[in-house]
Amino acid sequence: MYAAARLRGQQIYNGLTPPAGGFNVSLEVTLIVEGLHDFERAKRLGSLNPEFSKEASTIYLSGEDASSIGVSDGDVVEVSSDSGSVKVVAKLLDGLNKGMALMPPSPWSMALMPPSGVSTSTVKVKVSKSTGETTSLATLIPL
Repeated sequence: MYAAARLRGQQIYNGLTPPAGGFNVSLEVTLIVEGLHDFERAKRLGSLNPEFSKEASTIYLSGEDASSIGVSDGDVVEVSSDSGSVKVVAKLLDGLNKGMALMPPSPWSMALMPPSGVSTSTVKVKVSKSTGETTSLATLIPL
């Protein structure tokens, strides 16, 4: 089984050298939903255009956390919590502490938060490498 996991890891992780013992299947981090302090960026993101989807369907990870699960900058990852699951693009952020992740306030991050009535901007999530496209805005906000 271990040999199969290493082989699967080599196929999925696009030639990255696995650490001793292989890649982790998933990583548990504390997700912080960060506020926007840049008015121009907030204005762009508020329009629900394709640029909004591209910027808002992102999770920021430390390089150390990303490499532990075989994720490179720009890879699609699945982020899941007790409340939901979304596919987003991983971006590496210098200076971010190991075990922490950031997402902008958006339908993607809100799908991971506890049900209404619970006021929080942090939640424990699992992050794992994925394939395919990010979760569509239409899936999150059916019209």
